[in-house]
Amino acid sequence: MKVGILNAIHPDDSKVDWGGSPIDAYVRFFASGGASFEMEGYEAAQGQLPPTPDACDAYVITGSPKGVYDSDPWIGELAEFIRASYAAGKKLIGICFGHQLLAHALGGHAEKSDKGWGFGLNEFTISGAKPWMGGRPPTCSLYFAHQDQVLQLPPGAELLGGNDFCPNAFFTIDGRVLGVQGHPEFWPAIMHDLLERNRSNLTPVQAEAVAARLEQGTPDNALMARWMVSFLTERSVQ
Repeated sequence: MKVGILNAIHPDDSKVDWGGSPIDAYVRFFASGGASFEMEGYEAAQGQLPPTPDACDAYVITGSPKGVYDSDPWIGELAEFIRASYAAGKKLIGICFGHQLLAHALGGHAEKSDKGWGFGLNEFTISGAKPWMGGRPPTCSLYFAHQDQVLQLPPGAELLGGNDFCPNAFFTIDGRVLGVQGHPEFWPAIMHDLLERNRSNLTPVQAEAVAARLEQGTPDNALMARWMVSFLTERSVQ
């Protein structure tokens, strides 16, 4: 199996230490979940996409500081590639911006939320169960850093999890699409760095609460990595 990592982060917009490139971080994340498949990176934010959907068996769309509604040409091109890949029966995973673009491209809607920033280590309720989950825990905690949200799920989507702030945090479509608003590929150093860079977007009380939660809690990154690897390797339900 070959999985393409479609990097939606332009190097000019990357403000954190990824320990290499963002693609490297995603490869390490999937490896932590026991991935045995081949992974190839594509710099989608720089206009690089696979020549056809058949170049890989599945695709992962990364996070990005951009919004799905931005006018950058590569965003429209990536959305069109998502639609073509879905039509070709490829499995698709989206994280943060990728989650929003999957929803947006396949008939849902994402935009900047009037609730403001969702930031820090946040818990959401798991409301759905799938065989690739190997059982359903009541909740999952991940690092979040977003202002945009999926406000309307695409036709045929099944909600798997959310909370009051972000109701559509985790969804799937017919065993081929999986989107999550959180960042399971993030680790503590990235979140601390992002907190310092985004203090102006938070009130002092919010910033202190986020900092305390980062020190006291642990994200369920390993769980999400296992889920995503299992999702990719499980036979699709057509």
